[in-house]
Amino acid sequence: MIQRIQTVYLMLVLILSFVGLISTIGEWTVADAVVAHFSNFTFGAEGAYKQLDTTSGPWCLGVLLILVMLLTTLSILLFRKRLRQLRLTIFSTILLVGYVAAYAVFTYYYQLNLEQLVPEATVRLTPTFHIKFVAIFPVLSIIFNCLAIQGIRKDEALVRSLDRIR
Repeated sequence: MIQRIQTVYLMLVLILSFVGLISTIGEWTVADAVVAHFSNFTFGAEGAYKQLDTTSGPWCLGVLLILVMLLTTLSILLFRKRLRQLRLTIFSTILLVGYVAAYAVFTYYYQLNLEQLVPEATVRLTPTFHIKFVAIFPVLSIIFNCLAIQGIRKDEALVRSLDRIR
Protein backbone atom coordinates (compact mmCIF):
# COMPACT_ATOMS: atom_id res chain seq x y z
CA MET A 1 0.00 0.00 0.00
CA ILE A 2 2.56 2.63 1.08
CA GLN A 3 5.06 1.58 -1.59
CA ARG A 4 2.78 2.96 -4.28
CA ILE A 5 3.52 6.58 -5.16
CA GLN A 6 -0.15 7.51 -5.38
CA THR A 7 -0.57 6.52 -1.72
CA VAL A 8 2.17 8.98 -0.80
CA TYR A 9 0.42 11.70 -2.81
CA LEU A 10 -2.90 10.91 -1.15
CA MET A 11 -1.25 11.01 2.29
CA LEU A 12 0.12 14.45 1.46
CA VAL A 13 -3.40 15.56 0.48
CA LEU A 14 -4.70 14.25 3.79
CA ILE A 15 -2.02 16.06 5.80
CA LEU A 16 -2.43 19.33 3.90
CA SER A 17 -6.21 19.20 4.30
CA PHE A 18 -5.93 18.63 8.04
CA VAL A 19 -3.45 21.47 8.54
CA GLY A 20 -5.61 23.74 6.39
CA LEU A 21 -8.69 22.79 8.39
CA ILE A 22 -7.28 23.88 11.74
CA SER A 23 -5.49 27.05 10.58
CA THR A 24 -6.48 30.63 9.87
CA ILE A 25 -6.64 31.13 6.11
CA GLY A 26 -6.78 34.92 5.89
CA GLU A 27 -7.05 38.19 7.76
CA TRP A 28 -8.01 41.79 7.15
CA THR A 29 -5.81 44.57 8.46
CA VAL A 30 -6.13 48.32 8.78
CA ALA A 31 -2.89 50.20 9.43
CA ASP A 32 -1.10 46.99 10.48
CA ALA A 33 -3.80 46.10 13.01
CA VAL A 34 -5.84 42.96 12.46
CA VAL A 35 -9.55 43.82 12.28
CA ALA A 36 -10.90 40.44 11.14
CA HIS A 37 -9.70 36.88 10.75
CA PHE A 38 -11.03 34.16 8.52
CA SER A 39 -10.83 30.41 9.10
CA ASN A 40 -12.67 27.44 7.63
CA PHE A 41 -15.50 27.54 10.14
CA THR A 42 -15.55 31.11 11.45
CA PHE A 43 -15.22 34.72 10.53
CA GLY A 44 -14.33 37.00 13.41
CA ALA A 45 -14.31 40.79 13.35
CA GLU A 46 -12.79 42.97 16.04
CA GLY A 47 -13.07 46.56 17.19
CA ALA A 48 -15.35 48.87 15.18
CA TYR A 49 -16.04 46.02 12.74
CA LYS A 50 -17.52 43.77 15.43
CA GLN A 51 -21.04 44.70 14.29
CA LEU A 52 -20.55 42.72 11.08
CA ASP A 53 -23.11 39.94 10.88
CA THR A 54 -21.29 36.61 11.09
CA THR A 55 -24.31 34.32 11.31
CA SER A 56 -23.65 33.12 7.76
CA GLY A 57 -20.15 31.98 8.56
CA PRO A 58 -17.97 30.08 6.12
CA TRP A 59 -18.76 26.70 7.68
CA CYS A 60 -19.15 25.12 4.24
CA LEU A 61 -15.39 25.52 3.72
CA GLY A 62 -14.71 23.34 6.73
CA VAL A 63 -17.31 20.80 5.64
CA LEU A 64 -15.71 20.58 2.18
CA LEU A 65 -12.29 19.94 3.70
CA ILE A 66 -13.70 17.29 6.04
CA LEU A 67 -15.32 15.57 3.05
CA VAL A 68 -12.02 15.72 1.16
CA MET A 69 -10.26 14.16 4.16
CA LEU A 70 -12.83 11.36 4.39
CA LEU A 71 -12.70 10.62 0.66
CA THR A 72 -8.91 10.65 0.67
CA THR A 73 -8.77 8.28 3.63
CA LEU A 74 -11.23 5.96 1.94
CA SER A 75 -9.24 6.19 -1.29
CA ILE A 76 -6.05 5.20 0.54
CA LEU A 77 -7.78 2.21 2.08
CA LEU A 78 -9.18 1.05 -1.29
CA PHE A 79 -5.75 0.50 -2.82
CA ARG A 80 -6.77 -2.87 -4.26
CA LYS A 81 -9.81 -1.46 -6.07
CA ARG A 82 -8.10 0.96 -8.38
CA LEU A 83 -11.15 2.09 -10.37
CA ARG A 84 -13.02 2.98 -7.19
CA GLN A 85 -9.91 4.70 -5.87
CA LEU A 86 -9.69 6.65 -9.12
CA ARG A 87 -13.31 7.81 -8.89
CA LEU A 88 -12.95 8.87 -5.26
CA THR A 89 -9.79 10.82 -6.04
CA ILE A 90 -11.45 12.58 -8.98
CA PHE A 91 -14.44 13.49 -6.78
CA SER A 92 -12.06 14.74 -4.08
CA THR A 93 -10.37 16.95 -6.69
CA ILE A 94 -13.74 18.37 -7.73
CA LEU A 95 -14.52 19.16 -4.08
CA LEU A 96 -11.15 20.91 -3.73
CA VAL A 97 -11.86 23.05 -6.80
CA GLY A 98 -15.23 23.91 -5.21
CA TYR A 99 -13.40 24.80 -2.00
CA VAL A 100 -11.10 27.23 -3.83
CA ALA A 101 -14.10 28.84 -5.55
CA ALA A 102 -16.04 29.13 -2.27
CA TYR A 103 -12.96 30.61 -0.59
CA ALA A 104 -12.80 33.32 -3.26
CA VAL A 105 -16.53 34.05 -2.94
CA PHE A 106 -16.40 34.32 0.86
CA THR A 107 -13.32 36.54 0.69
CA TYR A 108 -15.03 38.88 -1.74
CA TYR A 109 -18.25 38.90 0.31
CA TYR A 110 -16.49 39.76 3.57
CA GLN A 111 -14.31 42.35 1.86
CA LEU A 112 -17.41 44.18 0.60
CA ASN A 113 -19.05 44.01 4.03
CA LEU A 114 -15.94 45.32 5.78
CA GLU A 115 -15.60 48.19 3.32
CA GLN A 116 -19.20 49.24 4.05
CA LEU A 117 -18.44 49.45 7.77
CA VAL A 118 -15.47 51.81 7.40
CA PRO A 119 -16.10 54.95 9.47
CA GLU A 120 -16.36 58.11 7.37
CA ALA A 121 -13.36 59.73 9.04
CA THR A 122 -11.12 56.88 7.91
CA VAL A 123 -12.18 56.49 4.29
CA ARG A 124 -8.58 56.04 3.17
CA LEU A 125 -8.01 53.24 5.68
CA THR A 126 -10.06 50.50 4.11
CA PRO A 127 -9.40 46.94 5.29
CA THR A 128 -6.84 45.03 3.27
CA PHE A 129 -7.05 41.26 2.90
CA HIS A 130 -3.92 39.19 3.46
CA ILE A 131 -3.87 35.56 2.40
CA LYS A 132 -2.18 33.20 4.83
CA PHE A 133 0.28 30.63 3.51
CA VAL A 134 -2.10 27.84 4.52
CA ALA A 135 -4.61 29.02 1.88
CA ILE A 136 -2.29 27.57 -0.78
CA PHE A 137 -2.71 24.03 0.62
CA PRO A 138 -5.95 23.23 -1.29
CA VAL A 139 -4.24 24.17 -4.56
CA LEU A 140 -1.31 21.93 -3.66
CA SER A 141 -3.80 19.19 -2.77
CA ILE A 142 -5.36 19.50 -6.23
CA ILE A 143 -1.91 19.03 -7.77
CA PHE A 144 -1.16 16.00 -5.57
CA ASN A 145 -4.57 14.53 -6.41
CA CYS A 146 -3.81 14.89 -10.13
CA LEU A 147 -0.47 13.14 -9.60
CA ALA A 148 -2.23 10.36 -7.68
CA ILE A 149 -4.75 9.98 -10.51
CA GLN A 150 -1.89 9.54 -12.96
CA GLY A 151 -0.32 6.90 -10.70
CA ILE A 152 -3.60 5.02 -10.30
CA ARG A 153 -4.10 5.01 -14.09
CA LYS A 154 -0.58 3.69 -14.63
CA ASP A 155 -1.17 0.90 -12.10
CA GLU A 156 -4.46 -0.02 -13.76
CA ALA A 157 -2.82 -0.07 -17.19
CA LEU A 158 -0.03 -2.29 -15.83
CA VAL A 159 -2.47 -4.75 -14.28
CA ARG A 160 -4.55 -4.90 -17.47
CA SER A 161 -1.44 -5.51 -19.58
CA LEU A 162 -0.37 -8.33 -17.27
CA ASP A 163 -3.84 -9.86 -17.49
CA ARG A 164 -3.55 -9.89 -21.29
CA ILE A 165 -0.22 -11.72 -21.13
CA ARG A 166 -1.69 -14.58 -19.06
